[in-house]
Amino acid sequence: MTQTEPARAVVDRDRQRRRRLSPVSRRLVIAVGALISTDLAGGLLSIAAGLKAWETAWSSAALLAAPMPMMLGQILLTWLSVRTDRRWAAWAAGLLAVACAASILSGFFDGGLRNSALSPALFGFQLFLLAITAVVGVLAGARTVEIVRGRRA
Repeated sequence: MTQTEPARAVVDRDRQRRRRLSPVSRRLVIAVGALISTDLAGGLLSIAAGLKAWETAWSSAALLAAPMPMMLGQILLTWLSVRTDRRWAAWAAGLLAVACAASILSGFFDGGLRNSALSPALFGFQLFLLAITAVVGVLAGARTVEIVRGRRA
């Protein structure tokens, strides 16, 4: 056995572990994909409706989307939380759950929710976006618990 064979075995084991996501992890990845898609669509909707310009459609002033840094953070935290079952991944999942809660709360307190410039349909879109954000937050919390308990449900 050469010195590189044990290293290859470790790499192969890590690859297999990453391929076998738990059901909670799979649901979380799908939900974040839906959330990011909805955020992108929301920015495009706000541009099409004349509410925002390209520069502000995904900024902190966005009405129908999360700011781009938040979206990138959600993607990164999701990736970190599902890539391993090690305890440090629980921190990423927990932080994602907190970020989703903060995003929902900011929708209620920043004046964006039910803004007077929004049509009833766009207000419905805002509610849909908040609902998907809540689903991601709940799944991120479930992933945190899953890792801490050491179970792959």
